[in-house]
Parts: sequence; structure tokens; C-alpha cells
Amino acid sequence: MKTYCNRVSTARQTGFTLVEFIVATAVLAIMSGVAYAGWFNVNRIANLSQQTVERYDNLQRTFYWFSQDFEQIVQRDSIDELGGRRKSLEVSEAGEYLIEVTRGGWANPALLQMPPRSDLQRVAYYIDSDNRLLRRYWYHVDHFDGATFKDRLLLTDMAALTFRFYDASGEWQNQWPPEDNIDEDFNLMPLAIEATVELEDMGSVRRLFVLPN
Repeated sequence: MKTYCNRVSTARQTGFTLVEFIVATAVLAIMSGVAYAGWFNVNRIANLSQQTVERYDNLQRTFYWFSQDFEQIVQRDSIDELGGRRKSLEVSEAGEYLIEVTRGGWANPALLQMPPRSDLQRVAYYIDSDNRLLRRYWYHVDHFDGATFKDRLLLTDMAALTFRFYDASGEWQNQWPPEDNIDEDFNLMPLAIEATVELEDMGSVRRLFVLPN
């Protein structure tokens, strides 16, 4: 009888008590919470890093298009939808487009396309109501009624886009044509264009582009 009681007592002592179970559960919950917090922080940092990389990629792509467009500006005025004459390089802070240019070097893989397309291209940049920077280009330099165009999204969360122009006299101008040369016969080009992109999350980034002589 004593032997049987001793075995029962020993068997009961090898199990978990209620207190031990509660303590083990609490420790597991704390460890799970710490592990989740660590995973959440790692995942958040990874997402932020990815967003930053994509942001820089988009900024570099924007400057790539600036380079393609500004460094290949040509002397070719454009005719707008109303029949008005638009200069090869026009800048406006109040108009629909911040800057508008005629550029060359537009690759034409379909030379036999009818009607044949020119290797010249009319390009404009503007910021829409959602603070997005877009590049618009037309299939023809002259904008006849219903002219076909396409928009390319470049950047979001834009604060501003401004330009300065380095003229032949060695002076910087805030607009082009310069304020004292706004007559229709003025057809000179600046030597360089300075573009300043202001982003809500990254501040200002500035690049200089040399125009063809």
C-alpha cells in the first residue's frame, strides 16, 4: 500500500502545476511579441529601403529624360492647335506646361510607316493636380486639331520644378526667352539649362544640362 501511494505521489509531481502553466504561457506570449516586433521592424525597414531605392530610380529616370530632351533641342518652331507659333524653347510658370521644347534624335524604327513620322519631337513637362510630374510628347511637332500625344509619369509628391538659363553673355536668366527679348523674332538658345526638382520628401535636387551649339 505504501509503495502504491509513493508511485501516485511521484507521478503527480512529474506534471505541470497551474502556476507553472501560466508562467510558461506568459513567457511564450512575451517571446512571441518580441519576435513579431522584430519581424515588423525588419519588414518596415525593408519596405522603406525599397521605396527609397525606387524614388532615386525615378529621379534618375527624370534627369535622363531631361538630358535626352534638353541636350537635343533644335531650332524648329511649332504650330499649336489654334494656329499660333510656339518657339523651339518656351517656359511658363503660369501656363499649362512648365517647359516645352522641340528636340531631335527621336528614333523611328518604322521608317516605312504611313504617313512617315519625323525624327523631331515636341515635348512638354507639367505638374498635375495630384502633384505628379509628367512628360508629354506629341507624334508630330505641329499640333493640329486632335493631335495625338502620350503622357509618361516621372515623379510623385512634387513640390516644384523650376529652370534657369545660361545665356551667351554669361548671365543666368529665370525665363526664356529673356524678359528683355520676348519679341517674336528672338530665336536664340541658351548655352545651358539648370533644372531644380523639389520633392516633398527629399528636398531640392539640381542638375545642369549643356545645350548643343
